[in-house]
Amino acid sequence: MELRHIEAFIAVAEELNFRRAAERLHVAQPPLSQQIKRLERDVGATLLFRTTRHVALTPAGEAFLYEARRAVQGAHAARRAAREVAAGRTGVVRLGFSGPASYEVLMLLTKMYRKRRPQVRLDVVGPVYGSDLAERLSHGEIDASLARLPVQGSRIAVREIVRQDMAVALPADHSLADRPFVKLHDLSDEPMISYSEEHRGAVPSVVQTAFREHGFSPNVIQSAPDMHAIMSLVGGGAGIGFVPLSVSHIKVPGVVLVPVPEIPPLPLALAWSEDDVNPALAALIDIIDDVSASYRAGQ
Repeated sequence: MELRHIEAFIAVAEELNFRRAAERLHVAQPPLSQQIKRLERDVGATLLFRTTRHVALTPAGEAFLYEARRAVQGAHAARRAAREVAAGRTGVVRLGFSGPASYEVLMLLTKMYRKRRPQVRLDVVGPVYGSDLAERLSHGEIDASLARLPVQGSRIAVREIVRQDMAVALPADHSLADRPFVKLHDLSDEPMISYSEEHRGAVPSVVQTAFREHGFSPNVIQSAPDMHAIMSLVGGGAGIGFVPLSVSHIKVPGVVLVPVPEIPPLPLALAWSEDDVNPALAALIDIIDDVSASYRAGQ
């Protein structure tokens, strides 16, 4: 059955007059009669009683009219739904985040995207570690993710959002805990807690590079899976750890964060696959500059 034949039947059934139905559909009357006959052949039942003066629904026609209206409404709804998704006005965007240091940016990004695309569902996934970011993007598990630069992988597009200063997490009773900032040589002999090998990313890389440039190596004595664990171990007196200063909103008893200006700020970016065809993703990319400006204004 063709949708146009069903719509023709509905017009005739509501008008109970072929001439008026033809005018309503902007077609000639003979083709309209042929469409109804074709529909009846497809259905396998007579849907209309018709004489030269009178048109009426058969019992089969009455039953068919109810379902025909639902079918047409469903077809039009399906068409609208597809067009809305194709235009990026509805749908789903799966957004990864890189951990506690990206929470504030994630909040800003989510808030601005809600205003831009209120009908798109934003699913937050994470944490997404840099070691498996490219794979998850290329496999379509996520559409985009907040990530530390550099991002490894082919056909991955990135746009920087912010640069976040680095800090050292110290026990509150440490001799350097009350300073406004510390230098790397002050920390050269301190026992350090770093990130586990499977979750190694930008933070340990930039820390090690900064130490080498100042002529010594960090004294790594233990590893931990994430920033929460590192700061908890610091609070327990196991050593010191390096984290972005942006995690200062995470309050761990017995731990203070002190800026380390000699470690370069860490860039945080939005990364996505160049092959992603999700129309709603473009609107997320479009607000990056606004998110960046809002973040800097709040610092």
